[in-house]
Amino acid sequence: MSAAELVVTGIGTTSPWGRDPARLALDAVRPPITGEPWFDLAAELGGRGYKYLPPSCRYLLAATRRALADADDPLSPVPESRRGMAVGTNNAVTALLDAMDETMTTSGAEKLSPATAPFFATNTIPSRVAMEHGLKGWNLTVTTPQTAGLEAVLAGTRAVTAGRSTMFLAGAVEEALPPHQPGHDISEAGAAVLVLEPRAAAAARGRTGHGTCRVVTFFLPHASPTAPVASHTARQAVGDAFARLLPDPEAAPPTRLIADDSPVGTAVAEQIRSLGAEVDVVPPGAGALLPMLHVSRGLARPGPPHLVATACRDGSCALALVSPERAA
Repeated sequence: MSAAELVVTGIGTTSPWGRDPARLALDAVRPPITGEPWFDLAAELGGRGYKYLPPSCRYLLAATRRALADADDPLSPVPESRRGMAVGTNNAVTALLDAMDETMTTSGAEKLSPATAPFFATNTIPSRVAMEHGLKGWNLTVTTPQTAGLEAVLAGTRAVTAGRSTMFLAGAVEEALPPHQPGHDISEAGAAVLVLEPRAAAAARGRTGHGTCRVVTFFLPHASPTAPVASHTARQAVGDAFARLLPDPEAAPPTRLIADDSPVGTAVAEQIRSLGAEVDVVPPGAGALLPMLHVSRGLARPGPPHLVATACRDGSCALALVSPERAA
């Protein structure tokens, strides 16, 4: 199966920017993310068994439920061993680890909560979701700075193309950083999840889907976060990415670039503009959620194909070609 045959049939988001993917307030002033007034545990998950889960796990569970409901029960026709999930995160358990460290250094390890102790491992967050929904084919956690969410889409696409599963969920989840942690002021919180399955399988269930999302990644080597990126290196990397992603690299679509003013972000913006694309640069958050929220909103709204790109100051970069099913 080729990547072109995969269609996004479900979108689920929960974040301070909103819950309706088509109405995410991503162009407004960054919303407050602490205190969780935006997340209603009872309304989102209900029942018992979720009270003591880390906030990031609750966010991911809620977004997954929304995505599966939006896709209209895509799991029933698929054996559990043919379902997969990939999730990107940078800070899903940072606050939890910080609290554990505080407990151990002040009160001792015996005071750690039995309910939250298993979540010291980042991959436990999506594993909890996989257990709830019978995603037994494979489960992967990606942690690359800023690009991890988009890389989750790419990893899932490769798994389906290689025959490891029939369909998959791809998402990103973040939790607010503790106040003393660098990046707290631009923390992200919430989750975004996409359901991707073969177009033929969706059609058999009477679903057309929201559209398609294809991702490529690349790395821009540089001596330090403040060192300039060689222009020929950036030109070749961005040009190769466009060639792999676009049917016609000469017809560059509008691009939403999530990047700071570091040498890497600046180089990527300049090279995309040099290929003829209109580039809108958006400041990044301290995590991998924001690019996935932009992808989610792009798929949920009618419109022409466009790119969602992200470039991290460490050199990690990703491009996502978002093609909504409905034209503007």
